[in-house]
Amino acid sequence: MERKWFALQTKPRNELLVSKQIENKEIEFFLPLIEKIRIWSDRKKKIKVPLFSGYVFVHATEKERLHAISNTSGAIKYIFYENRPAVISDREIEIIKNAISDPEKISIEDKKIKKGDMIFVTHGIFKGMKGVVNEFRGNYKLTVNLEEITFSFSIILNSNEVSLMVRG
Repeated sequence: MERKWFALQTKPRNELLVSKQIENKEIEFFLPLIEKIRIWSDRKKKIKVPLFSGYVFVHATEKERLHAISNTSGAIKYIFYENRPAVISDREIEIIKNAISDPEKISIEDKKIKKGDMIFVTHGIFKGMKGVVNEFRGNYKLTVNLEEITFSFSIILNSNEVSLMVRG
């Protein structure tokens, strides 16, 4: 029977756990990882994170596809399209594999923060200030007008230096 690529949705931050369990079932999978710099209050560290947060690709027959998700802790469901499991083409998987081989060209867009959102600066010399996102620029860059200063000016911050303020 022919193997196809399927997208398996996982619980947040469970991609590695799910992929290990699928590997133990001897079913082929693909979890594209890229390096990202994570900033804590006392240090910076390069870590590997999934390119597609919450997803593992499974290369399987129909029987293997079902086996891959059964009794797999952290696995939620397969992505469906028109009432059938969505099939990702071999070409699309190849494009992803080629893309992660040149990680400088990949950026993860932080979809949680968008133009017009109120943010709080969590790192750097502007730590503690609040602002409004004006625009995104390339790799994690966003321009923010800071409110605490009587005249408004824009600064460029990395998205990992800010957090989204909850409106309420």
